[in-house]
Amino acid sequence: MKSGEPPGGPRPGAPAPGSGKPKAAVRAPSQFLVWLDQRTGYSSLVKLVTEEPISGGPRWWLVFGAVLIFLLTLEGVTGALLAAHYDPSATGAWASTAFIQDSLSLGWFVRGLHSFGSTALLVVGAIHALQVVLFGAYRAPREMTWLSGLFLMAFLLLFALSGYGLPWDEAGYAAREVELAITGAAPLIGPTLQQVLQGGDAMGNYTVTRLGAAHTLVLPAISLVLVAIHVALVRRHGVTPRWNESEVTLARATRPYWPFQAARDAIACGLVMAILVCAVIATRGASLGGPADPTGDFQARPEWFMLPLYELRKILEGPLEMLAVIVAPATLALLVGALPWLDRARERDPRRRLPVLAGVAIATVGLAVLGYVPVRRDHRDAGFNRARAQAAERAQRARTLAMKGVPPEGGLAVYRNDPSFRVRELWNERCAKCHTFVGPAEHGPSAGAGDRDGGRRRPEAGPDLKGYGTRAWIAGFLRDPRAPGYMGRANIERGMKPVEGTPDEITDLTELIYAETGARDVDRARVERARPLISGKDCDSCHDLDGTTGNTGPNLKGYGTLAYVVDVIADGSEERLYGPKNQMPPFANVLTPDQIADLARFVLAEARR
Repeated sequence: MKSGEPPGGPRPGAPAPGSGKPKAAVRAPSQFLVWLDQRTGYSSLVKLVTEEPISGGPRWWLVFGAVLIFLLTLEGVTGALLAAHYDPSATGAWASTAFIQDSLSLGWFVRGLHSFGSTALLVVGAIHALQVVLFGAYRAPREMTWLSGLFLMAFLLLFALSGYGLPWDEAGYAAREVELAITGAAPLIGPTLQQVLQGGDAMGNYTVTRLGAAHTLVLPAISLVLVAIHVALVRRHGVTPRWNESEVTLARATRPYWPFQAARDAIACGLVMAILVCAVIATRGASLGGPADPTGDFQARPEWFMLPLYELRKILEGPLEMLAVIVAPATLALLVGALPWLDRARERDPRRRLPVLAGVAIATVGLAVLGYVPVRRDHRDAGFNRARAQAAERAQRARTLAMKGVPPEGGLAVYRNDPSFRVRELWNERCAKCHTFVGPAEHGPSAGAGDRDGGRRRPEAGPDLKGYGTRAWIAGFLRDPRAPGYMGRANIERGMKPVEGTPDEITDLTELIYAETGARDVDRARVERARPLISGKDCDSCHDLDGTTGNTGPNLKGYGTLAYVVDVIADGSEERLYGPKNQMPPFANVLTPDQIADLARFVLAEARR
């Protein structure tokens, strides 16, 4: 024993003589892991995974299960990040989603990964299921493994369905409306189930909260249990090797999961992740429509994986609709679930199981065709494409306005950030009861005194302003001022009479008034020819053209200009305008000058649209 060494040799864990501190630093982590393993036993779990025997050795076709676990983990992580900024309410759902998509740093990327990851889950899950069918991996003793996987796929579909409605945009709202209507059409429990899912007699705030609770709490909990059951069953029975390998060959080639199969799984997961990242970057994340509008006419379509059912419902529309909605999906689900008992072949060799594989192939092709038909039909439908283009414009406009802040009412209230929306609201509130923009020619026969309806002003009591200030509008007014689209329903006492004259004279007078609007395409020769007609047709007994004096009719100087319209809206009873004959209420004391100017611009813009 060396000098200074304790009896019995070096202390356990002490550095060897001359080893120095570096070696102690290297051994420290292993000591910590030993300490942690003594208290948690984590190494048993690691061995359970890494030392799992892979019958027949590592194979590329075995990666799908690992990819599904990876995608589920990705959905959980990205979903948690999104939930931290999501407001599950009818007023906050769209606004918070728009914030995530357009304002939160990398929010569009996380949301895109979550959305595309959901699609990838369904695609990879379907591929994995077809592989299980090809290999006959559902046969005894793996029946429960097959059924647990099918239940998990069903809940993945529910995940996607509930998540599609959470943004509460036009597409999600319309899709939920259709789906809940289908649910309510089911016999016996349909109406009750529809009320439970939508939280009442109609879609609203409780619909969003229940979607959010299902998507973030209920479905994840059930799915985790199903994943645990499925993985445990796979561990119990092992992976299913190819059908053409003998037991001796499989035993010789058997290897532990780590490192070779683990490396294949990692490469497959990395490849899937790369595809998702590229898809997200190329599309700038998941789509987001305009805020849900219960009164809108959005062309609803279900998610891509529900298109076969949508098309089948259209084909069987009418008394057989329930066959498409309930009987067909239930029958298909029962047949797929019963495959382990329907497949009576003695071997897993696909050549011995042709009836089963042919049935699965026909069903798969049939679903693909049913899903493709509506996509192709919509692609050729000009009306549908036009409606979708308009919806995309609304969405872009709403998201741009949302970046300025969304009012507390949320959703559709975002349009209040748009000046044109505010002035249209002002028009609807103050002007739309008396004026329209459909065109004077679209109105009915001239109305008489009975139109006053007991002294109360009827709708459209003022002139229709479609084309106001144009040659056509002015000419129509001159020919018949009391027509319904002009001043007919105003019932002005001793109002203007039709101007009598030849067509050329009416055209010349029209050009004279049209010139006052400031138009650049005025025919000056006609204007000059019209000047003598002012007195010749006795127009100057009611109208002046100096812009200052009053008469029994409005002064026509600057007629149809922005300033002229502003003055009429502010107070049309001015002596220079309509004087005592004016029936339009003055807005100078009701609206601000800016509001009046906005209304005037709106009128001129809509008139010439």
